Amino acid sequence: DASDALSPGASRIAALETLWGEGRFGPGSAELSSRLTDALPPLEGGSEAQFGLVNGDPALLKQVMAATGACPVIAEWRVPCASRFREEFPDFEMVNGDLDRPPFEAGSLQLVVSLDAFAYSDHKSGLAVRMLRSLAPGGQWVVIDTMRGNSSSTFAPAFASSWCEPQLIDAHEVTEVCESAGFELVSDEEDLSGDLLGAARQSFSRFGESMGEQLSDKLSRVNRQVYMRELGWEVESWKWRQRALASELIQIKMWKLRRPAE
Repeated sequence: DASDALSPGASRIAALETLWGEGRFGPGSAELSSRLTDALPPLEGGSEAQFGLVNGDPALLKQVMAATGACPVIAEWRVPCASRFREEFPDFEMVNGDLDRPPFEAGSLQLVVSLDAFAYSDHKSGLAVRMLRSLAPGGQWVVIDTMRGNSSSTFAPAFASSWCEPQLIDAHEVTEVCESAGFELVSDEEDLSGDLLGAARQSFSRFGESMGEQLSDKLSRVNRQVYMRELGWEVESWKWRQRALASELIQIKMWKLRRPAE
């Protein structure tokens, strides 16, 4: 039935989920999940509390919801990703806007979790200022981001399937930008590179046997040309990114920041 065919955008997302797992736009694992949830602060108000998710995926959203019991507000600037969120979570609030300026209501959130927001942001100080404005006094921002590493290897990390070209900065620049915006550093940066590298390798090792099981209801409906191109880009990209992580050319870091109480 041609009317049941997936759009090119949905076919791209299906390719990512085939490789990484349902609800994932990138590598993930139980180890990464526990590192994240251990970093989350307790939220007051239970299900009435709100947290923001920026540049994440459905799997990450479920993890934060389970850990906090709070209600999400999803900020997503990538149209195919936003459509996937709406499919999975039709009852939750979705806000659209530039990555540099997530349009959260001022002072409305107790927590924001972002994934690679700095990596893809054109205006990094503007991003930090907008996040500060979105949080209630005492609210926290958990930042997980890809940074330039310490290595001077000659090969470049590949981001072939990115939604735009990443603009990676050093880890110390994140702290400087956020403190200049008014944030307090709750905990020093944590290195998640090994966990992410392990998650990527796990996904590749089980890819052949699990491809037929992943998203079986969607694979017959994808735009095959778009699906195979995206899958090929993602595999080639992460082949090089695994090398870049292993050699510390790039690193995945996590910070915990707080808007000062007033």
